[in-house]
Amino acid sequence: MTGQKARIVQEGMGGFLCPPGHPMHKQSVETDLRRKPENRTRMSLEYAVESPLIDAATQAAARTILATWERTKPILSDPKVQEWILQVLGYYRGCFNFTGTVSGWDASNLTIDSKIDPMTRYDCHAGVHCIRRYYPEYQPSREQFAGAYWGEKPE
Repeated sequence: MTGQKARIVQEGMGGFLCPPGHPMHKQSVETDLRRKPENRTRMSLEYAVESPLIDAATQAAARTILATWERTKPILSDPKVQEWILQVLGYYRGCFNFTGTVSGWDASNLTIDSKIDPMTRYDCHAGVHCIRRYYPEYQPSREQFAGAYWGEKPE
C-alpha cells in the first residue's frame, strides 16, 4: 500500500531542539490534503522520510531537504552552533539514559539526577546524545556543562 499524497509546507514542526538553520525549524509535511486546511495533519521532515503514511515523492523531497542541510550545515565551531549546544545541554540538564537501549532515550525513560557529574557519564547524557545526532564528532567540555542554560541567556 502506498501512502497518501502529501506536500512540504513552510511551517516548522518538531524542530525546536534542532541546530541553527535546520530545515525543520521552518518546514514540515502536510497530509490529508483533501480536508479543509484547518483539519489537515502535519509531521516533521524527519518523520516523513520513513513514514508509510505518505507518498514516495514527498518522502524523497523531505529526504533531499535534510540531505542538503547535512551537506551545508554550519561547522561545529560556528558561534551559533556553540550557543545551541549550551541550550541543548541546559534543556537536558541532569537527564541520562543508563539503560543502554534506544527506548531509554525517550523522555519518559530518562533518569533525572542533577547530582551526577555529567562529565563522568557524558555518553549517557541526553543532551550529548541529541547534539551527536547532528554532529557525531561532538565531545562535551566541563565549561559547556557549566555554561548550559535553557531559555534566556543568563547575564
